Amino acid sequence: MSTIEKLTAAVRSSIGSTASRRLRSEGIVPANIYGHKQTPQAVQMQADIVHAMIHSGSKVFDLEIDNSLEKVLIKDIQWDTFSKHVMHIDFLRVDPTERVKVEVPVTLRGTAPGALQGGILEQPMHTIEVECLAVEIPESITVRIGSLQLGESLHVNELTELPAGLTVLSPEDSVIVHIAHEAPAVEPVEEDAPEDPADVPATAEG
Repeated sequence: MSTIEKLTAAVRSSIGSTASRRLRSEGIVPANIYGHKQTPQAVQMQADIVHAMIHSGSKVFDLEIDNSLEKVLIKDIQWDTFSKHVMHIDFLRVDPTERVKVEVPVTLRGTAPGALQGGILEQPMHTIEVECLAVEIPESITVRIGSLQLGESLHVNELTELPAGLTVLSPEDSVIVHIAHEAPAVEPVEEDAPEDPADVPATAEG
């Protein structure tokens, strides 16, 4: 379950790309707050607070803005080209009693016997869409792979460690992880070398 942390933001009066670039050069991240049929609000946050927030593992935050408190969920994060610096954040207002739809990361636990036998572990799904109370969003969903043999897969409908009150929305037949057989080595095809003209007997004329 997410821990609700308290963060601080300030109302952002300067809007536009030029103003946003200036803020980022000063170590400030521009952000917007949407939702609950209220007018979107432009805010700004210190970059160090933003990075600590992202790596905290929490999903829902109490955001203090000029002595008022908003309970928010991170909706979208825009990174720079190298994914090192946050360029912009969108927050969504939430009610602690309402259910929300979010993507939760998958955490693999254990070692698949099939992988130890030379198989290749493939993970098509790194997140799972779920619905739950805003204050009960799990940090991750555990998927145990300790019994997977060569050629076996684990699907969404085989998840066993789900928090109470959580509904999985991803398709039940979706493959989360698969142990594939190692592709057989392809023998190089030897091509016949072109004939050397010197090796071709001359044809007598006349």
